[in-house]
Amino acid sequence: MHARTHITTRSRSSGLTIIEILVGVAIGLIGIVAIFQAVAVWSKHTASTSSGGDAQVAGTLALFNIERDIKQAGHGFGRAQTPVMGCNVAATDTSPARVFNFNLSPVAIAASAGGAPDTISVLYGDSSFYVEEGDFTDATATTKKLRRRGGFKPGDVVVAAVNPGASAATASCQLIQITDDTDPDGYTVAHTTTPFTSFYAASAPATASRFNSAVAPGALSGTMYNLGPDPRLNVWSIQNARALVRTDTIHATLPIQIGDGVINLKAEYGVDADNNGTISPAEWQTAAPADWRRVLAIRVAVLVRSRQFETSRDAGASSAGGAVTKMINNPYYFGDSVNRKFLMTNVDGSADSYSDTDVNPNNWRYYRYRVYERVIPLRNMLWGNWG
Repeated sequence: MHARTHITTRSRSSGLTIIEILVGVAIGLIGIVAIFQAVAVWSKHTASTSSGGDAQVAGTLALFNIERDIKQAGHGFGRAQTPVMGCNVAATDTSPARVFNFNLSPVAIAASAGGAPDTISVLYGDSSFYVEEGDFTDATATTKKLRRRGGFKPGDVVVAAVNPGASAATASCQLIQITDDTDPDGYTVAHTTTPFTSFYAASAPATASRFNSAVAPGALSGTMYNLGPDPRLNVWSIQNARALVRTDTIHATLPIQIGDGVINLKAEYGVDADNNGTISPAEWQTAAPADWRRVLAIRVAVLVRSRQFETSRDAGASSAGGAVTKMINNPYYFGDSVNRKFLMTNVDGSADSYSDTDVNPNNWRYYRYRVYERVIPLRNMLWGNWG
């Protein structure tokens, strides 16, 4: 009786067999493989979701900044007459030393053919005074005698327009900076090259003017448009086929990146040609308007690409405004899938050299895209009543 008990105890304490251990290891390996597969799938979806979110943020911020700029377009010269609006403004800068020019228009679209990115230039002033336009009746190389000089202060950058013709944009325009408004006659303002104290920084030491030269506009009378002490001529463009950047032409700043992953930019003028107060689909155009009194709005579209390279793609074609993973056709803008397609290039910016079946990180077809669009009214121009 005691011997049987002893044998049973020894057999029970002998441990697991090699077969049992191998079965346990196999089960554990199967579980590990399943876990790793689940983690890989989760990681892939997380990366796609994260990159899609980044693209959405980039597109939203890009469109918000462009819209904010265009809403300010025309501030300071919204009442300019048709012969003045669009004139070529000659400018001289001392910091840095350069000579440049620009058009006196709220928005200028440099359209590119074939769906390539456009460039949008937005001009506006920042004067806090209600008076933005003033006629002058006498002039020298360094002075202008205004009918009323209230609202024109030392430090203000203004556009002097002279000799307007009968047709649009025929005036001769020059950028100058007011340096003094203390002439005892109560009308004359000066724009000299000598150091001056700005009305907007009276406690600061005198500084040299930036935008004055010894050459005066070739007329004794004309009109001045007040752009305030810190006007902007922001140029929006796509840099290196990968980012939206903004450059201030008046102050000669370096490009500032606004939206990473924004790869295309398109814009059009909304011209009310039939003067019915609305813009029909046929009244949107890329050509510069002949009469700014008919331009009611600007519409803008930006194309954003996600950062995630999608090695497996769903079946389907591209569509405007939606995220897709199989890009067979070029995405389009403004609801026109025939005439308004974005030009698509390789991810590195070179010409498209891949097919739909080339699984390569440089192939634009293996990424997700979104199109963001907005119609932006030119409120400063509408409120200007055209002089």
